[in-house]
Amino acid sequence: MSSGFSDFLYASPDGLELHARIYGEANSGHWPVVCLPGLTRNCRDFHDLALHLSRRAQTPRNIVAFDYRGRGQSAYDPDIGHYNVGVEAGDVLAGLAALGIEEAAFIGTSRGGLIIHVLGAMRPAVLRAIVLNDIGPVLEAGGLAHIRSYVERAPKPKTRAEALSAVRGAHGSDFPALTEADWE
Repeated sequence: MSSGFSDFLYASPDGLELHARIYGEANSGHWPVVCLPGLTRNCRDFHDLALHLSRRAQTPRNIVAFDYRGRGQSAYDPDIGHYNVGVEAGDVLAGLAALGIEEAAFIGTSRGGLIIHVLGAMRPAVLRAIVLNDIGPVLEAGGLAHIRSYVERAPKPKTRAEALSAVRGAHGSDFPALTEADWE
């Protein structure tokens, strides 16, 4: 774990191999923190935060950052109907069960926040605390249209450099303070 994390693979309820990153010790004495990324994102979005939270001297946390099906290192699902927040919430619950986590604090960005809302309906006792980033109880039509526009028109990059260029092109004006290292 020289990188500060270990990879964790588990089976979804319908048998896909899914991935999460684990930071810190499982029995830290504090609630674990579950990190759920946005629609086109993956567990790496939480790397710096997870390192920080897992290494805090007074309150070190066990961090679990998930890759949803079809993202990051998780397997792709051939049934596009399974790419929805209900199925993905079930996948998160399966991962938590495999890790023996019954309750946690949750951080969700965009789609991750939507999944937290669904978890609140499916299994409210698992949610000890939540942080919602870039999402709220109301979905604005303009925001959804913006997401749809960049997801639908995004070409499939052939290289990492092409992918970075596409992401920066789509979001660079929204995040002018990001450095070259941040985009990497």
